[in-house]
Amino acid sequence: MAKDLRGFLAEYERENPREFCRVKEEVDPRYEAAAILTKLEEARKLPILFYEKVKGSAFPVVTNVYSTKKKIASSISIDPKRFRDKYIEAVENPIPPKIVSDGPVMEERVGEGDVDLRALPMMTYHEGDAAPYITAGMVLAEDPETGEYNASFNRLMYKGRNRAGIFMTVGKHLHEIYSRMEDQGKPLPISISIGNHPAWALGALYIGAYGESELGIIGGLLGGPAEVVKGELKGTLFPADAEIVLEGVIEPHVREEEGPFCEFSGYATGKGLRPVVTIKSMHSRKKAIYQDICGGQHREHLIMATLPMEANLYRSIKGAVPTLVDVHVPAPFTLIVSIKKRFQGQAQSAMLAAFSAEMYLKQVIVVDADIDITNLQEVIWAVATRAQADRDIMVIPGARGSSLDPSSGAEGVVTKMGIDATAKPFLSSFPRRGRVPREIMDRLKLEAYVNLAEL
Repeated sequence: MAKDLRGFLAEYERENPREFCRVKEEVDPRYEAAAILTKLEEARKLPILFYEKVKGSAFPVVTNVYSTKKKIASSISIDPKRFRDKYIEAVENPIPPKIVSDGPVMEERVGEGDVDLRALPMMTYHEGDAAPYITAGMVLAEDPETGEYNASFNRLMYKGRNRAGIFMTVGKHLHEIYSRMEDQGKPLPISISIGNHPAWALGALYIGAYGESELGIIGGLLGGPAEVVKGELKGTLFPADAEIVLEGVIEPHVREEEGPFCEFSGYATGKGLRPVVTIKSMHSRKKAIYQDICGGQHREHLIMATLPMEANLYRSIKGAVPTLVDVHVPAPFTLIVSIKKRFQGQAQSAMLAAFSAEMYLKQVIVVDADIDITNLQEVIWAVATRAQADRDIMVIPGARGSSLDPSSGAEGVVTKMGIDATAKPFLSSFPRRGRVPREIMDRLKLEAYVNLAEL
């Protein structure tokens, strides 16, 4: 199994040539790269895209790396059906990182006086985006009180040669670390790594208790310690095998306008006064590859967050509801849960466990095990025929949610809703669903009765 991005790309291109597309024509980072991806998605094609020439930059660009469960699972050498089990295993059996003195990312260095973010092929995706953005930058920061490191993805808006606006969700872990440093009037040293093995993304997207180590989860997914290098700035670490790393500080008590930017919600939201990063140095491999994640509701943006989220939520809800069957995130801020209900109140337990585990969740629908939760028609049918609003809807006002929700209040205060769409009192006592006998469905061959080519 490859342990870095370029090794994974080489393996995937070799084994799945029809799912890897090299674009040899020069592409403009202003809208054109996003347009190519959009047109491919409209044609239901989701290849890894490798742009060999990008206008204004010497770096090639790769995107769509996380666009399917197959790609993500193959990066850690497992069958897609085993992804959830493998992820939970890595969470429960973390392998601490290994600090090394050198790595491929240290091959080239640009100092503070010469750093120029314009050298990077930062993309502008949608009308209304305020500026070019770095979207696949993974931020590593050390908690000043515990010494633990947090990994997260945070959008970075270009502001100047060595300055970028950073979006941090209020209530999430990086924001808490920054707040602890700001309380002391100190800048927060961070590293921003671009172009990592997919296991790094899977770990950085883990949703758990404050202080839990994402670096240990990454090691668990890789099957061995993730190798990290100590940065030049005190307290910074970064992946030894990354393609590009920026070292910098988030300045205390500095706020500048950041956004708007079209987020996973599908809306251009998030304009506001936010902290600023000053870049102190840049490290890179020779002939480094710049990794990008197209913003908005593009497949990669949704899939890469959804798969770890579903695994995290499954683990959390299972602790409260042992008869949990499955979970599915079909849309932003939304979760569908199926359970084998054994007693009244179990659906409500599932809702509360889900809301506690993931701050972004705004609505949770709980259904019985006979409902296919990936089929939204069946889910809505269950709500329509098994729920009554006065009895089965839980409303939680004034809760922390996502400020990326355009309907939210100040800094993401929302009203959360849970719907118990399970049969009452139990599925066994509810009217039977109309079904053709399974024996007949399995035996009958449709082509013996109908000419499908003429339909």
